[in-house]
Amino acid sequence: MLALLVLLALVVVHSQRVSRGVAERATEHLEDSRQEHRRQVILEGLLRRIDESQRRIEQRMGDLDIASRVLAAERADFQAELDARDSRLRSSLADVAAVKTLARENAVRLGTAGQQTEIPSERGKRLMIQPTVQLRGNGTVGSAVVVYSGPFAEGASPERYCNLALTAFHVVAEVLGNRLEREIDAVKLFSPGADQETGALTARLIAYDKAKDIALLSLGTEIRLPGCAHLQDDALLGELDIFSQACAVGCPLGSNPVATMGQITAVDKEVDGETFWMINAPTYFGNSGGGVYSVPDCNLIGIFSMIYTYGKAKPRLVPHMGLFLPLGTIRRWLDNEGLGFVHEGSPVPAKAWKKMGYNPQTRLPEEEKNG
Repeated sequence: MLALLVLLALVVVHSQRVSRGVAERATEHLEDSRQEHRRQVILEGLLRRIDESQRRIEQRMGDLDIASRVLAAERADFQAELDARDSRLRSSLADVAAVKTLARENAVRLGTAGQQTEIPSERGKRLMIQPTVQLRGNGTVGSAVVVYSGPFAEGASPERYCNLALTAFHVVAEVLGNRLEREIDAVKLFSPGADQETGALTARLIAYDKAKDIALLSLGTEIRLPGCAHLQDDALLGELDIFSQACAVGCPLGSNPVATMGQITAVDKEVDGETFWMINAPTYFGNSGGGVYSVPDCNLIGIFSMIYTYGKAKPRLVPHMGLFLPLGTIRRWLDNEGLGFVHEGSPVPAKAWKKMGYNPQTRLPEEEKNG
C-alpha cells in the first residue's frame, strides 16, 4: 500500500514536471511567434518604405524627363529664332548689296551711254531727282513724284500754292495700313531749300484708282516747290516704243533718290485688265510710286508700279523687269476725276478747292502780319 502511494506520488510529480515543461515550451514558442511577428511587421514596413521611395524616385525621374523634353523644345525654338534672325540679317545684307550692284550697273550704263542718251547732270537733278518724294509709315517705304505746284484760281491768295504728287496706290495703302482717311506723316522732299530736319511734312490722299495702281496726294505745304516734274507731251509720248531709252528714279530701301538707266522693253503688259509698260532699268523695293522719265529730255512718262518675281515658296525679284503706268493713262484718269488742271498746269479751279483742302478764309501767318 505504501509502495502504491509512493508510486502515485512519483507519477504526480512527473506529470507536474511534464506540464511545466510543456507550458514553458509553449510560452517560449509563443514568445518566438511574437518576435517573428514583430520582425515580419518591421520587414513589411521597411519594404513599404522602400516601395514608396522607389515610386518617388520614378516620379522624380519622370519629372526630369519632362523637364528635359521641355528644355529641348525651348532650345529648338530658340535655335529656330536665331536661324530666322540670321536669315533676315543675311537677306538685309543681300538687299544692301543688291542696291550697291544697281548703283554700279547704273554707273557703267551712264559711263558707256552714247551722246544720244547723255543727260546733263544739273538738268537730271532738277527734273528727276528734285521732284522725287519719299513716303514712310507702317514699317514700309515708297516713292512719289511732285507733278504740280500751282496757285488757286479766281481771287485766291497769291501766296498760297497747291502742291500735288503722283504715286502708286499700293504704296499709300501699305504706308497707311489701309486706313486711307489718315495723313501720311513721314514725307521727305528733295527740292532745293526744303527743310528736312523738322520731319513735319505730311500728305493726304486726294484721289486713287486701285486697278490702275495710281494715286494723287496733296502735300502739307503751301509754299511754291521749285522741284516739279515736267510731263511729256502726248505727241512725243506716242513716239516712245520698245528700245526707247528711259530712266527710273525712286527711293529703293528708303534711300535718297536713285536714278537707274534702261530701256522700255514692252508697251502692252496687261495686269487685271490694265495696260502697263515694262522697263529694264534696275529697280527694287521702294521704287514703287517713283517716276519713269524719257531720255535725254528728262520728262515724266509714267509712275512705277511693280517688279516681277518668280518662285512661290521664296519669291525672287527680277529687278530688270519693272512695270509702270504710262502717262497717257494717268492723264485720262485725272480728267475723269475732274483733276485735269494737274497735267494742264492751270490754276486750281474753285470747284476743286475743297478737295484740295483749301479754305480761302484761312490766312497764312504772312497774310496775318500784312493784314
